[in-house]
Amino acid sequence: MIRTACRMPDFRMRWGAVARRIVAIPIVFFGVGIYRAWLSIFFRYGAFPAVGIFDYFVFEGAIGVASLVLALLASRITPLWANNRMVAVTLATMIGGSTLLVAYNFAPLPLLKAAGLVSAGAGLASLILMWAEFYGSLNPMRVAIYHALAIFVGECIKWLFMGMSAGYLMFFALVLPLVSVADVRLSMRHLPDHELPRATRKDAARVFPWKPILLMSACTFAGGFGTLPAQPLVGGNVAGAMLVTALVFLGALSQARWFNFDTIYQLAFPLFIVGFLLMQPAAGGHAGWLMALCYDAGYTMLSMFIMLVMSNITYRFGISAVWINGIERGIRYLVELAGWAFGALVTSQAMPLTAEAIFYTLTAALIAVFVVVFVSERNIFSKWGIKVESLGTDEADRPAHISMRVSDLSRLHGLTPRESEVLQLLVRGKTMADMEAELFVAQGTIKAHINHIYRKFDVHSRKELLALCETDDRSQG
Repeated sequence: MIRTACRMPDFRMRWGAVARRIVAIPIVFFGVGIYRAWLSIFFRYGAFPAVGIFDYFVFEGAIGVASLVLALLASRITPLWANNRMVAVTLATMIGGSTLLVAYNFAPLPLLKAAGLVSAGAGLASLILMWAEFYGSLNPMRVAIYHALAIFVGECIKWLFMGMSAGYLMFFALVLPLVSVADVRLSMRHLPDHELPRATRKDAARVFPWKPILLMSACTFAGGFGTLPAQPLVGGNVAGAMLVTALVFLGALSQARWFNFDTIYQLAFPLFIVGFLLMQPAAGGHAGWLMALCYDAGYTMLSMFIMLVMSNITYRFGISAVWINGIERGIRYLVELAGWAFGALVTSQAMPLTAEAIFYTLTAALIAVFVVVFVSERNIFSKWGIKVESLGTDEADRPAHISMRVSDLSRLHGLTPRESEVLQLLVRGKTMADMEAELFVAQGTIKAHINHIYRKFDVHSRKELLALCETDDRSQG
């Protein structure tokens, strides 16, 4: 009884602190959830009955092509969020595309629908990259918390949309782009000037994190092959995404020992594979609630992990978020189209046994990609396919080289993901107060992480640690 009574105040204090951190998060960070809810309006609720599965892939194709174009133009148009012309184009294309699709409901001219889908998709590509710029300015803990909460809010909005009439949904299709664009601009203004994204350097193209791109492409190809977009929205879709985002959000804030960034992909892999296997006809024919829950839970966790990886690459190495995310998103959406086309071909041409064999071969290939990527890159602080020579040799590139060295040392000395994050903040010159604010933990916890780092590196002061991390070894090897 005495032991239980002693634990209760600690429990209340701990979760009271968590609650205060939740309340302290500005609502402007919900913009990602808002644009996710916006794009679902056109395809999942029946408000646009003339918009079908083929139109979904036209929309996705527009996102993919526009993402690649924006990536190639990154040195001329970044930072996107501060480029007033690009902001105006983004709003015009998203709202204009929505208007054309609404008009198509009343005047069914094929040109209206095609122009609306392409315009809305291209505008969304630009907005996604603006949010990528924002996340690339944050440390991984803040990205995990903000992104998880934003997606959770987006799923809540989707749930509300399920009970709305077509007229209200059309109204939100016109309004939500303005809200999300305003949110990303306001979110950027919460950041110190020195943390805001800069213009993209012309040599950005030499940096290519191919491993997260390969992983996400394999999964989206599988999703397209399973023709998941053709399935109606059910409670399992929303519930799966809400459950895993709540798990990531609360796990990150609580600092529980069972949770770290690796937990995200460790859970994402089995959930995604189970959901994908349930798509096959032998499992019930694209069946229902459980498949939707597992697939959406797994895919949502995987996309969150990829966002963490890509934003952390920008954060550590100063690499353009528009470049690397534009390439990743462009390839992702175009590969999904290829998967859908291949799935349609197999369904229409192959014998049932042949189709089943292809399905299981694709499953095995997915597992192989997961194994290859995650055996070689075990956490978000790894290099993810980036080579040292890609970072350049100018003095301006020195912070990126130091961060690359920290990644190597973290792996060499067996640092945990949280210890790696603390070390990255230390080499960036962050104070204890800065780290407390950025990691959402007490200074006592940060001191414990620092002591563990000292012990693993066999040093006794921050000066010794930083000297070791800042050794310029570019000429070695």
